[in-house]
Amino acid sequence: MATYTITINERYSGAKKFLDFMKTLNFVEIKKTSKHNTKKMCGIDEAMSDIKAGRTTTYKSSDDLFKKLGI
Repeated sequence: MATYTITINERYSGAKKFLDFMKTLNFVEIKKTSKHNTKKMCGIDEAMSDIKAGRTTTYKSSDDLFKKLGI
């Protein structure tokens, strides 16, 4: 499953109709958020998230790191 973020201005009648249509689809899950509810992660939280998601690289030694960097 993929996650997409769509920003909708609910002040327009067409936007409300679009949301109503999306709610009728059984394969769409709608979660309402606002800019006020969005929490920015601090550096350590971002690092922990990277580790959990496997977006890190480890090396056996600093020499291996420098070889990878071409130094």
